[in-house]
Amino acid sequence: MKLVSLALAVFLAIALDGCVSEIPVEVEGAEVPVVNCVLTNDTVQTLSLTKSVKISDTRLFREIKDAKIVLLTEGQTAGEFARTGYGKWELHYQPVAGKRYSLVVTLADGTELSATTTMPRQNRIVKNSSSDAYPSKYFKQMSAQSPCWTFVLEQNDLPDNLLHPTPSAKAWLKQHIGTDHPLVDRFNDDGGLSAVLPQATTPAYSYYVRIRPSAEVAPEGIPFCIQTNFGGNDFVCFRNASEEYDNYLKSSFEKLWLYSSEDDPIQWFDETVVYSNISNGVGIFGAYSDVYFFYNE
Repeated sequence: MKLVSLALAVFLAIALDGCVSEIPVEVEGAEVPVVNCVLTNDTVQTLSLTKSVKISDTRLFREIKDAKIVLLTEGQTAGEFARTGYGKWELHYQPVAGKRYSLVVTLADGTELSATTTMPRQNRIVKNSSSDAYPSKYFKQMSAQSPCWTFVLEQNDLPDNLLHPTPSAKAWLKQHIGTDHPLVDRFNDDGGLSAVLPQATTPAYSYYVRIRPSAEVAPEGIPFCIQTNFGGNDFVCFRNASEEYDNYLKSSFEKLWLYSSEDDPIQWFDETVVYSNISNGVGIFGAYSDVYFFYNE
């Protein structure tokens, strides 16, 4: 159970930053290169480059120091990552929505790791604040071209920039969230939200609501609400995901959600089931674009 609890904590932390943190990958023989990079709509991109460890190794992972890591778009070099710490690399670059990106990692022995992803376009979602009433915040979705992972963050202090508020590193993820959105994916349905919030009327979901993409959205949009125990400084976050990042999130969540209910899940835990798209290695190269709505009550 300890491994599942650790992995769940690591996975939930993905909501707070663009770096996919390391989950221990133990192998019997060869050490496998592990590349994790999720592009965001920020101006700095982060990447981790490590290698898996043998079962006998006391460390969770080992870093790979010597490598050339290049981000490409449409055949042109967008930039080269620079090492900033143990297993950590950075690139100062802001991806462009709709563009296809390639990541190429060349190791000292000539091994080349690569993957591709597309920076997602943001779904157009607008507030409908005139209808807000605790515990509901109302919105209207005008486009749905990208999978959208929705969650609520809470923090103690006001944002530093109230004109363009963003969550702080100290914000935490609310566990119970509900919605009446017709495109919701119910894979993490957790009963009725009224069980923990009597005023609620929607189904409950654990931590995230996944809204499926749709090619057709009526001109008047899709009205929906998000319900949770709003109070203090809250952010409703809509994370538009690339296909690769969407697959990674859902496969990770489904696996952890399944095994967290087992008496002794460690004996069945197999990291290879989690989605990976890195050639000649393991890990994830994906992308997301966040939209935040801030509430102070």
